[in-house]
Amino acid sequence: MDFVAFTLVFIPLLVVVNPPASLALFLTLGKDLDRGELRTIARRACTFAAVVLMVFLISGEDLLHHLGIELYSLRVAGGLMLGIAGMNMLKEGQKLSKKQFSLDSGDEISTDEMIDFGLVPIGMPMLAGPGSISLIILLGTTNSAPLVAWAILLVMLVSMLIFYAVSSMQHAIGENSTRVITRVMGLLTVTIAVQYFFDGLEGWYLAL
Repeated sequence: MDFVAFTLVFIPLLVVVNPPASLALFLTLGKDLDRGELRTIARRACTFAAVVLMVFLISGEDLLHHLGIELYSLRVAGGLMLGIAGMNMLKEGQKLSKKQFSLDSGDEISTDEMIDFGLVPIGMPMLAGPGSISLIILLGTTNSAPLVAWAILLVMLVSMLIFYAVSSMQHAIGENSTRVITRVMGLLTVTIAVQYFFDGLEGWYLAL
């Protein structure tokens, strides 16, 4: 493997994926989870993001063309997905949901089930977002597929290690501070979502 060529693929991808940008969202959404649960979600998020990027590396423009999807549509969809998550955080944050179970005796019990934010929004569109998907398609046209695939795996491994490193920090912040941070992060998340949306609209307008 050409180390220089690999570096020229790995570094831009790491910059675009930008795992540190997802840390605050990761911690605020997982404020009620322990370290083990957070690490499980981190693994799931990075695995899901890697699979998404691999699919676009292998299929790329052919898949989008077959489905009649343009890259600007991905940006708009990513903005909508991220916007929903941001609005939930602005209102009250992602909370535990209740599941009801009926017993033979006719009684009901409820259990707490944490909303899984590993796939959405952390895995996609934060890690595997419109920017990284577009970059993967571009890199796949100028580099060998195995080289780009190894870069994807290494970027996601780095991302997972970063999530692991901060997974014990969620209890270092008080409840009131967490609520404030959640709302601030919600505002920033909605702002990023709006930017994704307008980038998509700009791409659509230029394609006319």
